[in-house]
Amino acid sequence: MTGDTPAILPITMPLQTTVIGSYPKPEYLSFLPDWFNRESSENFSMEEYNKALLDHQQDLELLTEKATREVIDEQSEIGIDVITDGEIVRENYVYHMCRQIKGIDFVNTKRISMRNGACTIDCPVIVSKLEERDGPSQWTQWKRAQAMSKKPVKYTLPGPMTILGSTHLDKGGAYQSHREVSEDLVLIINQEIHALANAGCKFIQVDEPVLVRNPDVALEYGIDHLKRCFQGIGPEVTKVIHLCCGYPNYLDQEDYLKADPLIVHILAEKLDNIGIDQISIEDAHSYNNLELFSKFKKTKVIVGVVKIASSKIESKEEICKRVTDILKYIPSERLILAPDCGLAFLADPELRKTKLKTMVAVAKMF
Repeated sequence: MTGDTPAILPITMPLQTTVIGSYPKPEYLSFLPDWFNRESSENFSMEEYNKALLDHQQDLELLTEKATREVIDEQSEIGIDVITDGEIVRENYVYHMCRQIKGIDFVNTKRISMRNGACTIDCPVIVSKLEERDGPSQWTQWKRAQAMSKKPVKYTLPGPMTILGSTHLDKGGAYQSHREVSEDLVLIINQEIHALANAGCKFIQVDEPVLVRNPDVALEYGIDHLKRCFQGIGPEVTKVIHLCCGYPNYLDQEDYLKADPLIVHILAEKLDNIGIDQISIEDAHSYNNLELFSKFKKTKVIVGVVKIASSKIESKEEICKRVTDILKYIPSERLILAPDCGLAFLADPELRKTKLKTMVAVAKMF
């Protein structure tokens, strides 16, 4: 990547639009492990991952740059205000970061049940004190992506509870409790966020869906730790958190287990008072009780208006009515439209683009 990062254009009104994070990987990157492809994501050890990178080291940077540019161009052409890099270089946003942390074993994995029993995977194990391998690393990927666009590129990181929910703690090691691990994860994530901010990133998002699966832990220390992830970050950076109720195992799955959306009501007041600028919540898959939106008195709400695990295309009228109803409970200057979650299941480009174009068209109507 050469050249300076281009000047970022201001965000336009009336309603702002964004996406949450992931995009489907193109076929020419099928050698990379992918969370949304069970065959490649399960039983994938550190050695196998490193071998995949080594085997493709000559063309890896070129191919990931090509795919990232395609993702960025698509979002820009559709007219989305705050875009992402599509998380193209990651097998998933949790393990990609975990591989940069000493003390997490990707070889001697542990089989665990996740997402209230929705899936079972072999996950990495926390075996010793957690420290970053070579200091903050995520900012370099953001810098490369931002240089491809005049639109602001948002960068996403996993939160402490979500990392803990995707790993197994060996209590015979350096830690005796998940809270102790979370304390060190906060420090690591905070270092990454500061490095991103120092590099010029203006939109930083921490994904913490496990908050809504463990509300007792969230209220005890999870939300406080999430706040501390952004400690020392000034108002020039938009601080975002993303909550969701969980992915299915495949597109159009009807019977998958999602977290109870009513839990967001329990957490809303505390989340609204931790100094976060924006909070992203699902609404398209299953409409929230409209009173939820009135619980956010300070924070902007990124509301999901298109389903990310359904091939059904939402109509403008359908989205417009829902947005109109939500605006009775929250002012327009604090409402942002987005998909429910990442777009990785929407591999059909026409399906994905149609959903996003419909979302942007509705935003312009307000």
